[in-house]
Amino acid sequence: MKSSRRTSSDSVFDEPHMRQTSPGAKEEAPVDSVWMEPGRQADGQPNPYAEWYEKQKAGTTTFASWRLTLLLSLIAGPLAVFSAFFTRAPGAGYLLIVVAGPLIEEVGKVMGPLMVVERNPARFITRGQILFCALISGLVFSVIENFLYLKVYIRDPTPLLIWWRWTVCVGLHVGCSLIAGLGVAKIWQEADQNRKPPKLETGLPLLITAVVLHGVYNLLAILLDRLFV
Repeated sequence: MKSSRRTSSDSVFDEPHMRQTSPGAKEEAPVDSVWMEPGRQADGQPNPYAEWYEKQKAGTTTFASWRLTLLLSLIAGPLAVFSAFFTRAPGAGYLLIVVAGPLIEEVGKVMGPLMVVERNPARFITRGQILFCALISGLVFSVIENFLYLKVYIRDPTPLLIWWRWTVCVGLHVGCSLIAGLGVAKIWQEADQNRKPPKLETGLPLLITAVVLHGVYNLLAILLDRLFV
């Protein structure tokens, strides 16, 4: 009489992915681990980054996160000015002023939050912190740059130039910095929602937009320079 007992191949628990790799291997139950949930996996495999991210996020307090935000906001502007010093000095070539200068300045203004997002995005608790960093960085940058131009580089600036620098130039630097900051915030938001490593290319279009707008302004400023002398 044919036996009614099921063989191991008939069992759902004998699927290939549930078998031990060797007789001495420790048995694991894939369904027992919270990190094996579909939302915590990448390409069907456990997502160790998600586990690490959760631990980092749990250990980040609101006070520590905003303290870091304020620090990044205050140092980003001066660092960007320092990095762009030679490209913005009188006598610099047009290529530096129109291409290299805007690139260095816009990247420099968001370099602090960008590095934090790339290394440990859990240090931020909201995208608003990144935008705050970008806004303050752009404002501090424009104030320092205006002081250099109106007090050091240019002797006896005209009233029109003074007005222009404290209105149009401030708006330009703050606006472009916010656009670049939106790019960084987009990188952070994707990493935070998906619990996956941040992808810098996610925010690249917005960063390029900020650089292009800044470069176009610099080009127009060169062409209209005679209006302010």
